[in-house]
Amino acid sequence: MATLGSDSPYTRASRQGEEDSISMLPHVEPTGFDSEKKISLDDEIYQCPPTWHVSPTQPQTSVSPGDRRISRPVMGFSVFGSDAASETVYQEQVAWANSTHFRSQPSTSSKPQMAPTVSLSTTDEESSPNHRYLRKPRHMLEPWMTGVWIRFPWWGFGALILVLLLTVASAAMLLASDGTSPEQWSIGHDNAQPHVYVSVFEMAMDFLILFALTEGVVIRLWRQLLRGAELDSIHDTYDSIHLWSAIKRVARLRFNLVATACILASISFARGPLFQRALTLTEDERGNLGGVLDLKIAPYPLKSFFENNQPDPRRKGDVTSIFSDVIIGNIAGDPLPYEQPSFCGEYCTGNVKAYTFQTECESTVQNINIHTIMRECDTCTTDQCTSDCRLRQQAGLSATFFSVGYEQEKNHLVLTSYHKDKISCSGEVNFQKCTLTESMADVPFIITNGTIDMRSDAPLDQFYNGEIPINGSFISSYWPLAFSALFPSVSINVTAPKNSKKLEYTRCLPVGVSNSANPSTSATCSNSTLPPALKFNDPSIIFADKYEPNEEEDPLCGLTWKDPMPSMVSKMQSLAFRTTIAMATAPDSLFAPALTERDLSDLRSTWTQRVSTTGSRTMHLYRASPPLVALGIAVSLIGVIAVVPLYWGFWEMGRKVSLNPLELARAFGAPLMDGLDGNTTPDMISVERGGVHVKYGAVDRYGEEKQLRVEQTERCNIRTPWQGEIFG
Repeated sequence: MATLGSDSPYTRASRQGEEDSISMLPHVEPTGFDSEKKISLDDEIYQCPPTWHVSPTQPQTSVSPGDRRISRPVMGFSVFGSDAASETVYQEQVAWANSTHFRSQPSTSSKPQMAPTVSLSTTDEESSPNHRYLRKPRHMLEPWMTGVWIRFPWWGFGALILVLLLTVASAAMLLASDGTSPEQWSIGHDNAQPHVYVSVFEMAMDFLILFALTEGVVIRLWRQLLRGAELDSIHDTYDSIHLWSAIKRVARLRFNLVATACILASISFARGPLFQRALTLTEDERGNLGGVLDLKIAPYPLKSFFENNQPDPRRKGDVTSIFSDVIIGNIAGDPLPYEQPSFCGEYCTGNVKAYTFQTECESTVQNINIHTIMRECDTCTTDQCTSDCRLRQQAGLSATFFSVGYEQEKNHLVLTSYHKDKISCSGEVNFQKCTLTESMADVPFIITNGTIDMRSDAPLDQFYNGEIPINGSFISSYWPLAFSALFPSVSINVTAPKNSKKLEYTRCLPVGVSNSANPSTSATCSNSTLPPALKFNDPSIIFADKYEPNEEEDPLCGLTWKDPMPSMVSKMQSLAFRTTIAMATAPDSLFAPALTERDLSDLRSTWTQRVSTTGSRTMHLYRASPPLVALGIAVSLIGVIAVVPLYWGFWEMGRKVSLNPLELARAFGAPLMDGLDGNTTPDMISVERGGVHVKYGAVDRYGEEKQLRVEQTERCNIRTPWQGEIFG
């Protein structure tokens, strides 16, 4: 407390002229005290009210600047006699700061002295309880503590370690999913696939690498300040955390650690697309299913299955409807219906001992030279040449280019075929002859989509001769009839007529059931459309190859065909297999009256074979690409390695640092932070100065250049800058 002596001609309110208003009063003679007499000062002097009340008898109370009230002061003076204390106390305005140490006012004398005093007080002795600043001053100072363990950036390094762990987890999941199906990843009702988990891991890794990068930049920036750096270097460090700024600096060869880390950390985001592309979904066949099948199949055909014994005279002597359906299905290529077991999957295969045809084939070639003979005969000038040409025309100017037929031998059915496969009229025509003999063999079969059929892609290796009775009627009537339905006999001939330079195309159809593939006198030949019966089942059309005429020869020399014999043999063997399968499931009435019910029951008991099958199922499987997985791991490691150097020197920090504006303001010596601990943290700044209201704007002071800055709103008039305004 400041007290004016009696010898002072002036009185003053405070010693701090910059903060308080000064009142100049005239010299006063001691007079009687008039409590009603008050002197009012101008309002301009009391624009800034006092922030502190200093009293020798009452303890200090810190009042927030926001709690001060502006009121008109009352000034008076009195002359004290022998009172122990003055009736009014001297009060002055001092700087308000929570960390300021105030000393108690010592007693100057035991005897009170008579002296005039000046009292400066407000009408409101105390602030409203609702506006009282209750935070107590903080006097604990934070020491500067360095060290590896005390300043170790656990959060930053923890984020980098998590990135590594999630990278390993993503790669392991991708490689483990190779060869698995989507159904294997279902957990209860959740059908989340590996892509979902990898996407979640990638999202977490992106956030973690950004967090680690930010923490590293903070340490890098504060270490620069601690070691000393130019403002331009500090600006580069902070600005390089933005990707575009980092790219521009690196492109201009202005490398710095933060820019490099920012770019490489951004590149590490490519691990997501790489991991996603590394896993694809494909269709693969898996043949790990199998079981034992009880296959119903007759060991050999019975005559009653082929021949119709119905009393209807229209059907008597005809083939049965079931055998007719088997032939029609074989022509169309429709599989035979069959109940498919559950363990087969999509299809299953196996071998069964069944009735079939054993084949023995031989092939020869026949030479043709039609075009050469025609040229030689056209140039004949002598009678001998003309006579020779006549003989040659009768023997060599007619050739079979294609034919399909059969011949019957004892207990054998012989299939024959001709086909020309080269574009020339001077060359060879292939002739093939295959003998079919009834036999037993291990027949490969396939069950799929509720049907069964013989596999045409698997050969018959094991035959069992002499195990079935041979019925001559099958070879003499039923099988030739079936072959004629499958492959009607037809022959394509090319002839060089007399006195003509062009070849003639002739198509011959044998009359009735022919047993020859060559044209004969009993055949009906034509150079136009065949009879309607063969329009949709003509082997010469089915096996016709691409037509490529030769410009040097007759256009008919360009006719070629594919070999029909493999298809003919396969169809006949498939027909035999279908016949025994259909007979095993045929109704009992089909075999009456040739077989009684009891005899048929005894036969059917032997018509079931237990065969081993291998099932297969086409599944959607995941396939992982190890090169793409490795590339994703490498990209992820690049980001981690680029961020680690930013943490170098973290042990030199004396406290936990950040880019908090309060911490930066204290470090750069902002006036608002004066009086605070130099090593304080943003949290403690908030505790000590949290009630201070600040604003960024234009600050006008009398006699000073206006400034644009952050100031305390209670002490200064801060306004929003005007458009186009300039500041000092």
